[in-house]
Amino acid sequence: MRATAGENRAAEPGSGTYRPDIDGLRAIAILSVVAFHAFPEVAAGGFVGVDIFFVISGYLISSIILKALGNSTFSFVEFYGRRIRRLLPSLCVVIAAILVGGWVMLLPDEFRALGKHAVAGIGFASNLLLWTEAGYFDAAADTKPMLHLWSLGIEEQFYIVWPLLLWYAWKRGFDGFRLGLAITLASFAVNVACVHPFPAATFYLPVTRFWEILAGGLLAQAHVRGWLAVEDDHRGPPFLRDAAAAAGLALFLAALAMLDKHAAFPGGWALLPVTGTLLLIG
Repeated sequence: MRATAGENRAAEPGSGTYRPDIDGLRAIAILSVVAFHAFPEVAAGGFVGVDIFFVISGYLISSIILKALGNSTFSFVEFYGRRIRRLLPSLCVVIAAILVGGWVMLLPDEFRALGKHAVAGIGFASNLLLWTEAGYFDAAADTKPMLHLWSLGIEEQFYIVWPLLLWYAWKRGFDGFRLGLAITLASFAVNVACVHPFPAATFYLPVTRFWEILAGGLLAQAHVRGWLAVEDDHRGPPFLRDAAAAAGLALFLAALAMLDKHAAFPGGWALLPVTGTLLLIG
């Protein structure tokens, strides 16, 4: 949950118009996750804030890529350079601070384990390491200081693949929306099929999470192609847009109220925060 200006600025695709509502959604996502960890009995469903952030990330970053491709200015060096400059400095500070605290407070075996998590965090692979160790909601996971880096791992693994696919589709004249939709449906299907027999793998592995980020990417494509009204466009009855936003908020609140750590998540339950976020942004 790394909200900064610049590359990930909350702007409408192609317009540069600042979207304060998206920054508001970011705040809701962050606060709900913090509340879940601080007051798990009160905010039992707060972990869905991560899913909100996945959708926001997919929408904003896909918007940037699509705009650059449309202007024939997209550069892999520039794209990944911005990602590195934006993420690595703060990530290194956080990991260094945790390591200093671990040196003071942890036993030798615990500190060695923390070192493994530090290496995985720097390599954007925390989700893969955590998958091999335990489930997200068990007691052992709650004691891992770098647990929060799992979602960053999934995001960066996604952004290794997605820009390449979008660029290739654009270069070859393929329909990027259909490509994204096919991957989204496949990822969601694997997620639903595996959530009960392999809950930890479904929670942590990118293949069962990419559909959430891609959902935001599909919305960005719909906006860029003019299929949906943008912020300064008044097409369609206003009450329909208000109703869509209200429905999105209701879905998010339903997720908060209905879900807890015992739910088979993500699975089909993740449709609540994902669809709600799409409706609010759209």
